[in-house]
Amino acid sequence: MSILWTSPAWSWPLLLVVAAGAIFLTVRFYGQSRPHPEKGLRRTLVILRSAVLFMLVLGVAGPILSRVFHQDLPGQLVYVLEDSASMNLESEGVSSSRWRTSLDFVAHTDSVLSARGLSFESRLIRGNGLGDLQEFQIDDPIIVDPKNHGTHLTQLLEKTGTRLSVDPVRAVVLLSDGQETVSGARSALSVAGFSGVEFVVGGVGDAQGSSDRLIKDLRYAETAFQDDKVNIELTVLQRLTESSLQPMTAYLKQDGQILAEKTVSAGNGGTNLELSFTPTDVGLQMLEIEISPLGNERFLANNKVSLGIDVHQARAKVLYLAQKPGWNVRFLTQAAMKENRLALKVVYATERGLVFADSLTPFVAPVSVDEWLEYDGVILAGWSGEVGRLNFQVLGQAVDAGLGLLVLPDLLENSRGGLKAPPVGLQALLPVVENKMQWQRGPFFAMPDSLAFGQPVFSGLEGTLGLNLLSGTPPLGAVVTSEPRPGSTILLQARHHETDPGSGLPLLVVGLRQAGRTAFWSGSRLWEMAFWEKPQVASEPLPEHAMRRIMRNLLVWLADGSQESGLSFSGRRAFYQEGETIRLAAQWRDMRGQAMDRGRLSLEVGKEALSGERAETRSFPARDYDAIRGEYEFVLPAMPPGRYTIQLRGHGDSEVEGPVQELLVSSHSVEQTQVRQDGRRLRQLAASWRGTYYNLHEGSSGDDLIAQLATLSWESAAHESRRQWNPASGWPFLLLAVLLLACEWFLRRRHGLL
Repeated sequence: MSILWTSPAWSWPLLLVVAAGAIFLTVRFYGQSRPHPEKGLRRTLVILRSAVLFMLVLGVAGPILSRVFHQDLPGQLVYVLEDSASMNLESEGVSSSRWRTSLDFVAHTDSVLSARGLSFESRLIRGNGLGDLQEFQIDDPIIVDPKNHGTHLTQLLEKTGTRLSVDPVRAVVLLSDGQETVSGARSALSVAGFSGVEFVVGGVGDAQGSSDRLIKDLRYAETAFQDDKVNIELTVLQRLTESSLQPMTAYLKQDGQILAEKTVSAGNGGTNLELSFTPTDVGLQMLEIEISPLGNERFLANNKVSLGIDVHQARAKVLYLAQKPGWNVRFLTQAAMKENRLALKVVYATERGLVFADSLTPFVAPVSVDEWLEYDGVILAGWSGEVGRLNFQVLGQAVDAGLGLLVLPDLLENSRGGLKAPPVGLQALLPVVENKMQWQRGPFFAMPDSLAFGQPVFSGLEGTLGLNLLSGTPPLGAVVTSEPRPGSTILLQARHHETDPGSGLPLLVVGLRQAGRTAFWSGSRLWEMAFWEKPQVASEPLPEHAMRRIMRNLLVWLADGSQESGLSFSGRRAFYQEGETIRLAAQWRDMRGQAMDRGRLSLEVGKEALSGERAETRSFPARDYDAIRGEYEFVLPAMPPGRYTIQLRGHGDSEVEGPVQELLVSSHSVEQTQVRQDGRRLRQLAASWRGTYYNLHEGSSGDDLIAQLATLSWESAAHESRRQWNPASGWPFLLLAVLLLACEWFLRRRHGLL
């Protein structure tokens, strides 16, 4: 036994001086106490208090008692069992599952090796490589059947090698069907973990089997657009069939209805197919592909596969309403054409009323919220004439429901004088407050406001935000005076000089109204700024005009909403298979696009009932927060098949709710299609790890594997362990100090000492 000290050596003399001084003061204190205690009582009180002071000094010094133990540990035989749902499948000619076959093999191997007089320790580890490893015993009262989705054998061995790197392992036996959903290369870490260890691979499941058709590969886009053609490619494997070509039909179904089908001739080997359909509905669509079975086919689960496609509206519709078209219309139309997500419809007034500019067909002004919401964004060029007679109350309700609104000043008014005030209903929608709006003559230069940094409207211009983006832009002839509404944000200011450090007039102001977005441009001629070009350097490509990019971003922001603010999912998958762990990433950002890291985020998950109503929901807290990316992570357990609703909730100074979205869990799993042992993959794995492969489905292979294990050396290994104990830590040390002080206090009180 040895004693170690956590305090540095230079502090020991100081601690001794402190201890001696404390004891000296204690002796002196009791020597001057009144009434004067008897000699025996004084000695006892001094000892009690000195003991407590000594314990405190000892605790600061931090003594650690260290003791070395020597023991002989038996050699370990480690079984690694693949823990995925495919291990529950039965093989040809076998009445038990692959998992039960593996457990029976483990029990039989231990029995045979023990009968031969070999002394070893048997350890069982289960895992699929995608989750944590679990150890269990063969004689546990309950051994749960595998339910995990997915397999990564290389990563499973890497984790096992890391866990066993310091243990006296003699052999590692991997029991698996070889079917993987993820594959990877071997790492150097795992080779070190298996250094000097016999590695054996035991394949379970029939590698041959009967004739079968299965869908092997499926390729499709997880997102699509309404009314656009969607192509789905698949590869069908056909095994152990007659060489003559046999007809095969593939069906694409949705809710039992056939959307597409194709019949081809297929023989042994792989056949590539392509099915296509045109989605008409928007939202998350669950589809199913089914191929016709062979006449004597046993496994039918691998003839079907489910897929989910999130269908979006093909283009966000933006409506431009103007009393008279002008150059601003042309500029904004060109900006919208740069975005595939946008489709701009222009409407202007004629003698016959409002008409569409492209077809001259009459335009009927919406009179209900639903009619307005057929569009995603609306641009009002002024508020006179036919435009001024719109029902702005209904328009406001549509904005609250999610419609984007951009308002330009009425250029039909004389820019030298006053400006007709906007209608009361329209004024309530603007992100600015009407304060005797009038044209103020320029020239004015457009400059970004200091609070505009981080706004989604400036997306793609972050690298130049420190400079004046619009330097050299032709000045505006006039600007409408206005005052931002509380809660709105000024993105651009109009200043008399480009170098003017003071604040100018609001030029571009944006705001939020419940689920909608609003914006107001107060300049006279927007189009003039768009045709300015920065002088080009011969060696550099011509950059996109900053004002064009700002207007393009503004239209996207109005139509699609602020993708950088509020609660939203990032990189969310909308479709999962049965048994698959669901991982979701979410972000919470303010209007400036900055991460809200002070709030607490939760996820509400509810399964939709058959009637379409939401059932009782479950709440899941965020598991982790990535401060660099500003993302929260949610990990949900595998859920039963069905359609679920998910909604983010932010808990901070105020409760914030995200939009309700859908999540699909398919009843078909890739694990059900893994009906055979992949002997080729297991042979590759064994060769990669310098091991041996045995097909346990064959009669004598199991005996050969046991015979190989019996030839190994199972001698015990000397193991040295060190145990340390810090007497100054823990509750016994504190309890002893309290008891000593309590005894001192009791004696003092009993003898009347103050």
